[in-house]
Amino acid sequence: MTQENQLNRILAASLVVICLIATIVGGTQPLRGSIRMEAARGGERIQVVSLEGTIGAARGSGLVGLPASPLEQLRDAVEDSSVKAVLLRINSPGGTVGSSQELYRAITALHAVDKPVIAILEDVAASGGYYVASAADKIYANPGTLTGSIGVIISGLSFGELLERYGVEPQTFKTGEFKDILSPFRSPTPQERQLLQELVDSTLDQFIQDVARGRQHLPEAGAEEILDAQMIARRQSLDEARVRQLADGRIFTGAQALEVGLVDALGGYSEAVEDLRLMTGDPSLSPEGEADTFQRALRRLLSQGVATAGQGLGLARWFEGQEARGIPAVPLLWMAPEWALR
Repeated sequence: MTQENQLNRILAASLVVICLIATIVGGTQPLRGSIRMEAARGGERIQVVSLEGTIGAARGSGLVGLPASPLEQLRDAVEDSSVKAVLLRINSPGGTVGSSQELYRAITALHAVDKPVIAILEDVAASGGYYVASAADKIYANPGTLTGSIGVIISGLSFGELLERYGVEPQTFKTGEFKDILSPFRSPTPQERQLLQELVDSTLDQFIQDVARGRQHLPEAGAEEILDAQMIARRQSLDEARVRQLADGRIFTGAQALEVGLVDALGGYSEAVEDLRLMTGDPSLSPEGEADTFQRALRRLLSQGVATAGQGLGLARWFEGQEARGIPAVPLLWMAPEWALR
């Protein structure tokens, strides 16, 4: 047995133990469906939502004790009267386009019910991760955070000549001219290249429009409490034309993003909590949510694809649905070298 196989078995066994513990611990906790009952006991609060790992078709875990998906938590926060504000922690290189847009819209739904949202960009909040953050009322980042990566790319491989060299002839039966677009068995045709370029251009336009809309949006109430004149001026300067200038796929540090207006301030959790208290006018509000370090560590472990082979992959799929399945062969908003929208 190779060392790699031994490591995979150890990881798989560790995940089984962790999940059994989660089941036992979670069995003593109320189900997510009883959120209003929890609110009645816990009082008004700041809901903490953590967006970690790949963004894409994530569903809440069916295992008691694991947190709901970030999208579900944001949607619940809209309806839950005990949630007065949301603190969104982002540590993600991005993911699929539609899922990033769905999270963006979930944040705008919170705006519609006058619940402020502040985003914290942690280690990485790039491409789809930044797309989501741009809808927030204020964005904090660390000086060394990696963010930006606004742009779109679709890439693939073509090994048709290699197959031909070894006498392998692929056979494809399709119902339309473009059904096998990006097939690895051949190079794309000029028509396919044009179609794909139009696709990425259209996606980039949506990305730019939403970032500009999010950054130019100011909170209905409490803006003067958390945004100074310089912050507001930087945000207002980020119209579509300016965002397009920045949308060439480049990555910014948090300090650089501050200079160009992609983030509002350097800071983190403590500063965000204080701002949300100012915006709501309630200094007694306390953050609640994924404060359980066990739950957060488990979600991070699964979402970052530690289990990429053998039994580990099966467990990750069981718990997280699509979230831990790796990079799909579809366009993404993702800071990665291939199969990506940047």
